Amino acid sequence: MPNINLSRKDIAALIQGPPLVAVLIGATTGIGSYVARALANTFAKDGNKLRVYVVGRNASRAETLLTYGRQTSPGSDWRFVAVPDLTLMSHVDRFSQEVIKQEQASPFTGGPPRIDLLYMSQALSPMQESPDAVKPDEIPIGIPSKKDYGVSSVRKHVAFMKTFAFEHLAEQHAGKISFIHIYPGLVDGPVFYSDVNPTWFKILWRLLKPLASFYMTSPERELAGGAYGVGMRGDEGKDKVWEHLMEVFEGIEKLSSDTR
Repeated sequence: MPNINLSRKDIAALIQGPPLVAVLIGATTGIGSYVARALANTFAKDGNKLRVYVVGRNASRAETLLTYGRQTSPGSDWRFVAVPDLTLMSHVDRFSQEVIKQEQASPFTGGPPRIDLLYMSQALSPMQESPDAVKPDEIPIGIPSKKDYGVSSVRKHVAFMKTFAFEHLAEQHAGKISFIHIYPGLVDGPVFYSDVNPTWFKILWRLLKPLASFYMTSPERELAGGAYGVGMRGDEGKDKVWEHLMEVFEGIEKLSSDTR
C-alpha cells in the first residue's frame, strides 16, 4: 500500500502542473461530490488553474457544491450540466455535446478545448428495483442469470465488465488516454436514505451505520492502495465484454432510430 504522505504529496503536486479541466459525472452527491470537494481543497490557493463540470440531476445539490467550490478555491470555474437520466444514451450524447460546446466557446486559460480528467461515479441505489422491462436471463454476459440475479452478483458483474471495457479502450488508444477503475465498495451518502430504497433498508442502515463507522474512513484519511488485477488470466474476457457492449450500443441506436 502506498505511503499516505507520498499520496498526499502526489495530490498536492497537481497544482504545480498545467491547468486542469475536470468533468465529474454523478457528482451532485456521494463519492463524486467528495472528489469535487477534494479538488476544491487542493486548488484552494490556485483556483485560476481549475475548471470543474459537475454533471447530474439535482440542481439544488449541484448549486451547494458549486458554491463550496467557488468559495474554497477563489478564481476557479465551476459549471453545472443537468442530465435527467444517464442510463439513456440520448441523454449521454446531449450532455457530451453541451460540454464540448462550452469548451469550444471558451477554452480554459486560452488553451485548446479539452478534458483532462473524466470521473464517472453515477449510480442508482443498489436496493432500487429494476423496471419490469429488464429480463435478467436475456443477456448472459451483461448481467447474472435469473437464478443468481441480486445486488451482490450485479455489483461484481458491473465492476469486472467496466474494467474489461477500460482495458480494451486503453489498448485501442495506447499512449493517448489512461483509465483508472476504483472500486471502493459502499460509500455513504444521501442515496442510502432515498425514497427509492425499501423502508426496512433505511431503518437497518441507520442502525448499522454507527457500527460500520469503525471500519469506514473519510476522504481526508483515505490511504489509497487497493487491489490490482495483473497477468494474462481472463484476457479473452475483455474481448467478449467489448463485443457485448457494442451489440448493446448498436441495439440502442437502432431502437432510437425506429422510434424517431
